[in-house]
Amino acid sequence: MLRNDGPRQHETTTIELMTGLQITALLREREILERVQNAFRKRELAEEIFYWFPSSVRAWAELCRSSEYRNANRAIEVLHAAATALPKRIASAHTLCGLGCGEGSKDAILLESFRAIQNGPSHYVGADFSQALLELALEEAKRHVLYVSGFKCDLTNDRQLQDVCDAAKNDRPGPVIFTTLGNTLGAFDPQQFAHRVRKHLRGDDWFIFDGEIFSSQTLAGYDNPTNRRFAWGPLTGVGLNEQDGVLQFSTAPAADGLFAVTKHFVASRDLRVNVGGETIEIERGEKLRMSNSIKYASESALLAFVERAGFEIKEHWASSDGKFVLACAKPV
Repeated sequence: MLRNDGPRQHETTTIELMTGLQITALLREREILERVQNAFRKRELAEEIFYWFPSSVRAWAELCRSSEYRNANRAIEVLHAAATALPKRIASAHTLCGLGCGEGSKDAILLESFRAIQNGPSHYVGADFSQALLELALEEAKRHVLYVSGFKCDLTNDRQLQDVCDAAKNDRPGPVIFTTLGNTLGAFDPQQFAHRVRKHLRGDDWFIFDGEIFSSQTLAGYDNPTNRRFAWGPLTGVGLNEQDGVLQFSTAPAADGLFAVTKHFVASRDLRVNVGGETIEIERGEKLRMSNSIKYASESALLAFVERAGFEIKEHWASSDGKFVLACAKPV
């Protein structure tokens, strides 16, 4: 069932699925298609596009379960390490809000840990660009809390970010836990996203985030068959395969305290791809630049980005190899 939520500054639709999931679409499919078409025209595939195609969603879910993907493994390890301490430090919260929640596996670990306390979250709000991933996240969250809802949105848009944060707070007293997990802070721009989130948090709210620490082994963690299938997702979504070109990975400094894992596709022959009914020609030798995966030069660099945004780090944890860090913070 679709219902219009009334006049707003931007168009909004709430979708109530037969499974009982409620997803508010701040971002329409036609807008996403236009972005995808423009990305192929410009030969620059942004991060969001990797979570839209069905082939991408399937590959991402497989990647998150893969032992080869050290990023996800470390993220899960650190969350489990923090799961006992966090409910003691955050004694009450009515809602957990996952900003860039993906398929929800990481937020689910936190929701499970908070079930042990009397005043733990009873609500979960997921926010992501991909409706397919949102559905997975909400189905998972239903196992841990009474009420779930989702927002299909662009969290780089200030108004849409505000709408999500306002919905999580819902004019209720008491704190909300906002999470940005799975190295997603880097995807949203670590130099700016924490500042943008801080504007919408109250003094008793919490921000839980994580990040991957760069090392000489970082590239090997990405250049593996499972991650390549995910990187191929938007390409296979428009009919391309390994006969049409090659996928290349590399690393490079990105900014002060940041590094990037870069990737691009190089066409090995002249190509004609159909993107939502539009034919786009790609000449042999042309590159399709893909989104970078941002890493941090050190643990202190990661924490400093959030501290400079107006947060106080209350506690942090590191993976056994020191290459992944999770922290909880409060607005100053």
